[in-house]
Amino acid sequence: MGELGFRLLGTPEVRRGTERVDVGHARQLSVLAVLLVDVNQVVNVEKLLTRVWGEAPPRQAKSALYSYVSRLRSALDGLPIARRSGGYVLEADPAVIDLHRFRSLVSAGLPGEAMSLVRGEPFEGLQGAWFAGLRETLAGEITAAELDHTDARLAAGEHRALVAELTARANARPLDERLAGQLMRALIGADRRPDALAHYARLQHRLADELGLDPGPALRDLHASLVQRPQRSPHRLPAAPSGFTGRSAELTALDVDGPIVTITGPTGTGKTWLALQWAHDHAPDYPDGQLFADLDGTDPAEVVRSFIAALGTGPDGIPPEPHAQTALYRTLLAGRRMLIVLDNAADTAQVVPLLPGTSGCRVLVTSRERLPGLVTAHGARPVVLTAG
Repeated sequence: MGELGFRLLGTPEVRRGTERVDVGHARQLSVLAVLLVDVNQVVNVEKLLTRVWGEAPPRQAKSALYSYVSRLRSALDGLPIARRSGGYVLEADPAVIDLHRFRSLVSAGLPGEAMSLVRGEPFEGLQGAWFAGLRETLAGEITAAELDHTDARLAAGEHRALVAELTARANARPLDERLAGQLMRALIGADRRPDALAHYARLQHRLADELGLDPGPALRDLHASLVQRPQRSPHRLPAAPSGFTGRSAELTALDVDGPIVTITGPTGTGKTWLALQWAHDHAPDYPDGQLFADLDGTDPAEVVRSFIAALGTGPDGIPPEPHAQTALYRTLLAGRRMLIVLDNAADTAQVVPLLPGTSGCRVLVTSRERLPGLVTAHGARPVVLTAG
């Protein structure tokens, strides 16, 4: 018949497979919801009565509660609702309850999967102060997950796809500075820099008018470094190799079309020398600057932060979350022509956070490994060096 599933993140309901299970009227459903929130924990009778009927439950509420629990047991085909220590406990795997699965996914760093469980206002239709307070708490958790998911999508380069969605959210939450920053990044990544500037101006005015405040330092620095084109054009290439000879065919191979080129081969085949020689020869083609990082044993998140700083963003403008940092890095590169050399990459996963989100930049990656993930998933053009 299928396993029971419980939905609380919207209108509460019970499902067995695709079929909806009738668990009775709203008050009986409220009793079930209270037990599901505290699944596998004893909820004493007095607490149950207060949560379902309020601070002054009627005299007959206790006998009604006993009746509701009995009916719920029948409706749920014997799912354990046990009487213990002056209360009741519903025994179930928390994974079958969307509220607990949502929180577990958020804790695991999977906000997108968590957001897919949200169908509407939590506990919609259930009355009482306890449910109202719980709704408020969950609204904050859902908003935080939504913001984290948006950072991940921006980091993946979904700027254009997010503009309409973020504009609607910003209209609903006009004083949310983190959301405003995300909309500005999306607009800049979609080549709508004037719209980003206008949004910041509207927020600045509204904060001053309604709260007597200025935008926080992170948003101010974002405005300075993003909306006004970053002033820094870093030139971070190491010195060109001296006495470089040969490899003319390989240098020519690096001229291939495409934003990403991998240079792979065994140790000692001159991968780094080849990349640096080509980079110095072609530096004038990338007037917005050149970035370089040796990835040998390096956390890519540290490299992202160093690149953000090199592009003109002060410490206050760098968000704490890795996804947001990658999104900011890619937004800083939007519309720019830069050359990025990533040396000694261990694998594809180390490189992906450092890839720009637009095709105006060129990335050279050197590695002892072939990095097939960059070739198949990101369209990198491979240049393979051999010993001898």
